[in-house]
Amino acid sequence: MIRSNKPTLFEMSDSMPGARVLDGNWGLEHMAAAIPKGREQGLAFVAAFVKEVQSNGLLERIQQQAGLRGAVKAEPK
Repeated sequence: MIRSNKPTLFEMSDSMPGARVLDGNWGLEHMAAAIPKGREQGLAFVAAFVKEVQSNGLLERIQQQAGLRGAVKAEPK
């Protein structure tokens, strides 16, 4: 999940001395992985992959390398 516009706000605040981005959010942008109909056998692989990259820190490292600030990991349902 990405807090709506947080990455953009962080980017803008970097160029504005004294600016800061407030905690909290006013909306969330949900991201999801999907597989085509008829290929349900891939669902277990996708679910395992997502769980692995969330738990082993890879997702956080990719976000840091991309300079993406303001993203939060979705809580499992």
